Amino acid sequence: MDFFEAQDHARRRTHRLVLLFVLAVLGTIAATYLVSVVVLHQAHDYRAQRYGRYRYAAESVTGQSEGLWDPALFGAVAIGTLAVVGIASLVKWATLRQGGAAISESVGARRVDPKTTNLRERQLLNVVEEMAIASGVPVPAVYLMEDEPGINAFAAGLTTADATVTVTRGTLDKLTRDELQGVIGHEFSHILNGDMRLNVRLTAIVFGILVLGLIGRGFLRGLGRVRGGRNSGGIVAALLVIGLTLLIIGYVGYFFGRLIQAAVSRQREFLADASSVQFTRNPGGITGALKKIGGYALGSDVVSHEASQFSHFFFAQGFRADFGGAWATHPPLDQRIRAIEPTWDGQLFEPPEVVDIAHESSAVAGLGGGQRFAPDETLRRVHEAAPDLPPRRPMVSLPFKPVQVVADIGALTDAHFRHAQALLDSIPAPLREATREPASAQVLTYGLLLDGDKAMRDRQQALVAQHAGADAAAALAALRPALSILDPVARLPLLQLSLPALRRLDATAIDRFATTLDELVQADGRVTPFEYALQKMLLAQLQLAQTPVRGVQYDSFDGVRQEIAVVLSALARIGSDDPAAIAQAFAAGAEQLPVLQGQIALLDASACGLEQVDAALDKLMAGSLPIKKRLLVAAGHVIGADGTITEGEGELFRAVTATLGLPMPTLGMAV
Repeated sequence: MDFFEAQDHARRRTHRLVLLFVLAVLGTIAATYLVSVVVLHQAHDYRAQRYGRYRYAAESVTGQSEGLWDPALFGAVAIGTLAVVGIASLVKWATLRQGGAAISESVGARRVDPKTTNLRERQLLNVVEEMAIASGVPVPAVYLMEDEPGINAFAAGLTTADATVTVTRGTLDKLTRDELQGVIGHEFSHILNGDMRLNVRLTAIVFGILVLGLIGRGFLRGLGRVRGGRNSGGIVAALLVIGLTLLIIGYVGYFFGRLIQAAVSRQREFLADASSVQFTRNPGGITGALKKIGGYALGSDVVSHEASQFSHFFFAQGFRADFGGAWATHPPLDQRIRAIEPTWDGQLFEPPEVVDIAHESSAVAGLGGGQRFAPDETLRRVHEAAPDLPPRRPMVSLPFKPVQVVADIGALTDAHFRHAQALLDSIPAPLREATREPASAQVLTYGLLLDGDKAMRDRQQALVAQHAGADAAAALAALRPALSILDPVARLPLLQLSLPALRRLDATAIDRFATTLDELVQADGRVTPFEYALQKMLLAQLQLAQTPVRGVQYDSFDGVRQEIAVVLSALARIGSDDPAAIAQAFAAGAEQLPVLQGQIALLDASACGLEQVDAALDKLMAGSLPIKKRLLVAAGHVIGADGTITEGEGELFRAVTATLGLPMPTLGMAV
């Protein structure tokens, strides 16, 4: 299943979720109505016995006789229930739409410090970074549930830009690096396949169904705060009746809500397990984690009561599943293990108290930081030999197959994974370290824009001092030796590593940061494809992280026809100066859009510059997923028309995909 198919499947499951929600609400309305009828009849009997008014209650309240069907009462109950459930779901959705960080923090998790010296936390961060670079998504923020000894994890968020990965303390302490990779690979599958957004919607919907029971519980708790008095008996009786009524109705909603969670969640776990194996090419990683959960006394149990509303987010069953497993949000462990390892002998094993990661064979290599390729001593010698050496930015041409473009989007393959590991290991240690904090990450981004000309670099250095301060300028000067030996292919991945830190900037700081970037880009009076790609990718991701909910405004190709022509024309012109080659490349892309046949044409260079591309992408961001998919297919055929992809083509293409909110691994490496 490719990225677009997975996203489409997630949308279809959303439609199924809506149907289940409607059925659950109807069940809640029916239960509320029946309870209301019973209560009114009891009130009727009480009034009749006390005042001799046999028809008092039913007729005075509903205007009807004491029969079971009362249209007026049913209408009032239906409207009231829909109002309460709808408002509660919307309020919950408003809370959850703040993004993955809000969800992780709501369960008591703490953000793992990117500068941590703890080996286990350092290893976790490195595994997450490897997988983010491999799949082409912004690096998620990483959280730890410190007080949870069970083995579990979850991914949360609405988009790849605001995603977080959260693990329990038991996961860090009891899993080897390979097993941790298996678990994180499973969670990345949820990130890439659209499961996170569906899970958030499911949480909001289930909360709306459960809210009546929560209100009833609040009424019952209020009984203890009612003071004694002449009329207190009547108040207590009223609160008791209302509380018990709502609690009964709430349990009906609770039943349906848990069934919905289970029905929507279970099948996706098998797909996520399979994706993890495909990604790491190591079945023993994820099966090892599952076997340890089965053999561990605490298993995957989650203690936090707040986390129960997110039970369908987790890697494994975190809470007790009643009704013979009908409420289980995850398949049984043995089924998950046998789906990956058909010959499994059924043996489980108890994990050690704490895994000794310092002696794992892959531990040293996996801690990251580029120590083996660019130690400080090497950087010192490079700086002494050529203190003004500019960053290496050669133009390269790599073999490229257009059919790979869409296949690589959201890809979880061993080839991408190994390439990501090599890229990360090639990054000099000072640059990896600079990605950890907001201030240093900004300086690093400035450094990626330094020009090849010494006079221009000095001017850019002065611009940093003017706009960001003397401390930032000094930090930039310290990073220049490391930047000079950075592989150009690693520049955009390095930007991905910086995103968790940059997301912590407030709106004012982001505006100041963006202004400084623009000054650096415009310093020489021109904008290169790389400079545009860096700005567009960065600002698009930061904007999406702050406002992750975006609506679709364009479902028809006609609404974005001109914008598609702009993007394809720009890509055709950036790859060649030969008019015939440009026309051929554009035609290759246009052929992939039969719905626009004869409606788009190659634009003059003045009509498809980076300024026009920028405006076009802003509009295409609001396009539907089928439009984005066909655009990328066409763009892939444009840049691959000559069988190769230049560095400029690759950088502009990645800017396009990032702006559209799609994951894109490094181009040209898996052919």
